[in-house]
Parts: sequence; C-alpha cells; structure tokens
Amino acid sequence: MMKFNRILCSVVVGLLLITSTVHAMDIGTLAPSEKKFRAEVYYEQFERDIDQEYGFFGGSYDGLQEEDRVVARVTFNPQRWWGLSLELGAADAESSEDIAPMFGAGAHIVLLERNGFYASAFGRLTWVTGIEYQDHYGATDGVNYFDERWKRDEEYVEYGLGAQLGYVWQPCSSARVTGYGGVLASFLDDTKSEEHASGTYYEEGMASPENYAVKDSSVDMDERHVAQFFAGVEVALLPLDGGVRVEGRFYDRTSLTASLFWNF
Repeated sequence: MMKFNRILCSVVVGLLLITSTVHAMDIGTLAPSEKKFRAEVYYEQFERDIDQEYGFFGGSYDGLQEEDRVVARVTFNPQRWWGLSLELGAADAESSEDIAPMFGAGAHIVLLERNGFYASAFGRLTWVTGIEYQDHYGATDGVNYFDERWKRDEEYVEYGLGAQLGYVWQPCSSARVTGYGGVLASFLDDTKSEEHASGTYYEEGMASPENYAVKDSSVDMDERHVAQFFAGVEVALLPLDGGVRVEGRFYDRTSLTASLFWNF
C-alpha cells in the first residue's frame, strides 16, 4: 500500500512538473539515478515536417525544417525517481543567416522499476529564437525591372509529453549499459514570426521608380506529425559514471543525437 501511495504521489507531482517546466527535444535516459546531478553535452541533427504559411502571398506549403544543434544540459535529481533539467544551446537552421540561441527545461518521473526495467513519464519545452532567413530577388528586361530584399524572423516554442521504457544492464563491474525507447507527442507554437520585404520596381511609363517596404506578422508554422517514436542506448564507464549516448527519433523524418555525459 505504501508503494502504491508513493507511485500515486509521484504521478501527481510529475504531472504538476510536466505542465510547468518540461523537457527539451532530445529525450535522453530517464532511468532511476543514485546521483544528484548529471551534466551532458550533445550534438543533434534535427529534422521534421511542417506546415507553414507563405506570408505576403497567402496559402501554405509543406516543408522540411532542418537544424544542427549543440546543447549543454544539467539535470538535478532531488530523489532517485524524479528530476528536473535545464538546457542552453545553439541551433543552426538550414538556409538561415546566423546561429540562433536555444533554451530548454524539463521534468521526468519514474513510475515503475523492477529487475532492471523501468518506466518513466516526461514533459519537455524548447524555445528557439532569433532564426533569420534572407534572400535577394531581381530581374530586368533592359527597361522594366524590380529589385527586392526579403527577410523572415522566426521564433518558436515546442512542447510535449511522452513515456519511456528502458532496461539497465551491468555486464561487469566497470560498465553499465542502458537501452531505452518510447513515444513522444510534440506540438509547435510559432510565437513571433515576421516577414519583411523592401525594394524598388519600375515599369515603362512610370515617372520614376517606386520604393516599397512591407511587413507581415501573421505567418505561422505547425508540426505535421504530432506523434513520434524514439530509441537510444547509453554506455557508462564505472566508477567514473560517465560515457556516451546515441539516440534517434523516427516518424517519416529521422533526428539523431550523440552525447557525452557525466553523473556526479
């Protein structure tokens, strides 16, 4: 009965944590931990399908969002069966001009642990801001012409919930292997995206060239596939309790992560 009450209390606490501060895109190992802290640096090749509006022209299109990410994560485990994490990183979006800062926060809770197997629930939140795309267009037939510069500023929040099943195996006294997999429901909120266009055009018969500058703040981006699957494996060297981890997320597109970690 005490064990059941503990699990029930854990679920309630976990749900409260998940709704307030949740886990960034890379999931990681969510096994019970005797260590209070975990430090990790990971590199991620990230892909997903999106529905995105055209901005000035109306309508929408199906596109591929691609980013390369480098992220540092610190996880705090007040007790072995639940933890909180914070992330700070950089995202380089395909065709963007600069590196965009990325912030994440998360929570997980272990719901079941038996004979090396465990089941965890988690939530996540990722905020990426400062993504900037630019392009330049121009054409002329010798008389008529136009010259335009286009820019899109993008900011989005991604949040979701998921569950993980895993198995912790210690083949010898100097190594520990953890395999895991699970499901993830992911949602996008394009919080602040704007398109800007400015330029000059001339048509035969005009008294002089015309300058223009327009802005559209109504553009939006949505996740096409809410449900995704993920799987990974982690190898730790003991007693250092540090090592490497690889993870993949799969649904039409594949995102891959490789990381170095240390539990202390």
